[in-house]
Amino acid sequence: MGHLRAFVVTLLALDAVVVVAGTYLLPPDPVTQLFLVGPLLLFAPVVAWWLVYRDGFERVQALVESDGDGR
Repeated sequence: MGHLRAFVVTLLALDAVVVVAGTYLLPPDPVTQLFLVGPLLLFAPVVAWWLVYRDGFERVQALVESDGDGR
């Protein structure tokens, strides 16, 4: 999968997680949801960029694998 396609898929997945988590964890007040979910949706492209273009997936996988070896 190309970098752009991986970036778009990662961004959409992060956006879905933010919206679903915000729906269940925040009060049903639309203003509160807008103030908390809005900035997270603006931060999602930064996280997606780090995961795809700065080898964030490999770093996270290495952390998970190193934690699993000690058990």
